[in-house]
Amino acid sequence: MAEAVPTFGKPWATLQPPLSPAILDAVASLGFENMTPVQEGTIPAFLQNSDVVVEAATGSGKTLAFIIPVLEMLMRSTVQLAHNEIGAVIISPTRELAKQIFTVLEEIIQLSGLEYKAHLVVGGSTSATNTADEVSLLKEAGPDILVGTPGRLEDILCGRLKRGKRTKSGTITASGSVRGKPSVVAARLEVLVLDEADRLLDLGFEASLTAIFSAIPKQRRTGLFSATMSEGLGQLVRAGLRNPVRVQVSVQDQNGVGGERRIPSTLSVQYLVCPPDRKLAQILRYIQRNDAQKYIIYFSTCAAVEYFFRLLRRMLRPAPDSVPGGKQALKAERQRLKQVFNVAYPISVHSLHGQMVQKKRQATFDAFSELPTGEAGILLCTDVASRGLDIPDVDCVIQWDPPTDPKSFAHRCGRTARAGRSGRALVFINPGSEEAYIDFLLLRKIPMTAGPYLTQGEDGRIVEADIGEMSDEDDSDDEAPMSVDESTEKAEKEDTDETEKPKQPKKKKRKFVMSKYPADPQSDELIEMVRDIAASDREIYDRGKVAFVSFVQSYIKHEAMYIFRIKELPIIEIGKGFGLLHLPSMPELRGRPKSKFVRYEIDTDTIPYMDSKREERRLTQLEANKGAKQSQKATIEDKKKQKQKNIQAWSNAKEEKELVQQRKLKRIKARDAKALAEEERLLREINDPKLLEALAKDPLLAKRLLNHRDKSLQDMRNIASSKPKPVQPKQRLEDIISEAHMRKEQDNSSDSSDSDGEWEAMARKEEIRKKMAAKTKSKKKFKFDPGFSDEE
Repeated sequence: MAEAVPTFGKPWATLQPPLSPAILDAVASLGFENMTPVQEGTIPAFLQNSDVVVEAATGSGKTLAFIIPVLEMLMRSTVQLAHNEIGAVIISPTRELAKQIFTVLEEIIQLSGLEYKAHLVVGGSTSATNTADEVSLLKEAGPDILVGTPGRLEDILCGRLKRGKRTKSGTITASGSVRGKPSVVAARLEVLVLDEADRLLDLGFEASLTAIFSAIPKQRRTGLFSATMSEGLGQLVRAGLRNPVRVQVSVQDQNGVGGERRIPSTLSVQYLVCPPDRKLAQILRYIQRNDAQKYIIYFSTCAAVEYFFRLLRRMLRPAPDSVPGGKQALKAERQRLKQVFNVAYPISVHSLHGQMVQKKRQATFDAFSELPTGEAGILLCTDVASRGLDIPDVDCVIQWDPPTDPKSFAHRCGRTARAGRSGRALVFINPGSEEAYIDFLLLRKIPMTAGPYLTQGEDGRIVEADIGEMSDEDDSDDEAPMSVDESTEKAEKEDTDETEKPKQPKKKKRKFVMSKYPADPQSDELIEMVRDIAASDREIYDRGKVAFVSFVQSYIKHEAMYIFRIKELPIIEIGKGFGLLHLPSMPELRGRPKSKFVRYEIDTDTIPYMDSKREERRLTQLEANKGAKQSQKATIEDKKKQKQKNIQAWSNAKEEKELVQQRKLKRIKARDAKALAEEERLLREINDPKLLEALAKDPLLAKRLLNHRDKSLQDMRNIASSKPKPVQPKQRLEDIISEAHMRKEQDNSSDSSDSDGEWEAMARKEEIRKKMAAKTKSKKKFKFDPGFSDEE
């Protein structure tokens, strides 16, 4: 379990300017004897009427660092607030964090005996009725301090948007936008606090923050708190703060090197390079190895949270009606699970993500926070629960996959080891290019060590296996041996360097031996059990496919894409690790060796829902789809038949055309044979030697003589001696057209020569006409005769 909070820093009573006795009593009642570094550096500057920009590691006590100054400034103010006036506003990026801040604020107000009122305003309700009820409650309560999320605070301070449209970026279209009357008066507001400011910008609340800044006085104190700083925060500081005091609290590393860390020194962060199809077995062994504790497991997508939540709940806390086959099947399933995961204490499973309704999110958060002692709990969530949430007694944070935004890594780990307590964090890394993520985090001042790879022994105990995990070795091991003189020279140089600058740690290099992974039949059995569960519960089957696709899509959107390369992602093994029955159709699977994935032999249409009403609707829809498919199939068959008919008709036409051609050739052959027979008969009848000689010289003479068979022999001799008339070849259409063009061009050329002569004559006539007009100034008309006619 979590350790007690250690005492560190100076006592609260030593703070200058001093706090009021009521606040000191409230802090002492909460069990805080000494201040944390961030509280010691922030509260004095804030109380001296300076804007502050605070950057400190998660879990360092930033909430008290702004709640206490807010109350102190309200107490020291000489302005008496009216019923509808507010004196302070605290803005949080998420509803859960806003409620947590509100709870701490109310507790301190109650313990201190102050008469100030705080009110929580968060989003999540879009109906006008609920919003109107909330506004009426707000006006009735008359709070002095507002705690809430940016969107709802914008409606309260600036007036609800009655007409207009909000774009995806959060801005409001200027044309026709009308706001209602603000619900409170902020003219005397003393202090504004922005908690987790970088997250406010990441979630796209720039427009809401700008509107809130314009609705509150400029003469105010502003505090900006964040665990990480970004370029966008710098712009926000310049826009909303005046000459702020910067407070940066760094954590010194405890390994003797003296480096800084972005995570608490009491937090131990480990990595495990693990094949993706063995992650689930490693998580269950990690839980089984330790006592009953609280675990938070982070996923990249809401779909993955929903899928593994239903899967783990079915495996760890199954309800009798959730297993097909009743109590006997449930008993058999539990016996099967004990072979790979066996614990003696109960484990509750919870889920939390951004797509849940606010009421369910809050119920999940409360249930996990209030787990009784001795019961282990697992909270599966996305990055919606990675900022500022103070969940008590979280012992370990496990990251199924690294976050899409590297800045979220430290925030995820910060859900444990809060306020000086110890904690552990573990992140899974796929073999390959993702191994560079270890050095990447080291550059971001997040040191990690190699975590153990766990296996199950024959006696059922969990033991560590030697897999050759990323061993650290000095670079000097790979250097060539030096001579005595070289080593002496190097030693003298190192002694000289030590006097000039502090000794730097030697660079490390890591080696990973994939082949040392032992066979893990229990892990394979666990995956088969997951697939059997999916084959019996359609909801788990459906959600598994959606979770796998959403994971691949989120992987493509990694900001550190030079480390997380989709082409090197072992996507087939990931599908196996998700317990899929078959791989879905998606572009990222093209060219991948799908033969490595063994498809589960089942007709997926037969997988039922556990909910009888939902299953009945599915079967009805399935029958309707089958009827539609059959009609579609019949339509396709008709089209095929029509296409075949068209093909046959075309082939029949072709055959008929070939028959016509054959008959035509047959007629031509018959005609030629008849003509040949006539020529042979003519040759037999002619006995004249001259004609026979002429026929031998001219084979075409026989055809000419046949046309004059009724003439005398002398006439035939004359025909044979005369030359035949030349046969004019038939002109083609192209030749006729070309000849027509040639004749036209010749006609045009002759016409142009004639027209040139005419133009010259007309030019001479015009010239003579102009000369005569110049000489004659009289307006009297006369007939001009140039002395020649046009024909000349």
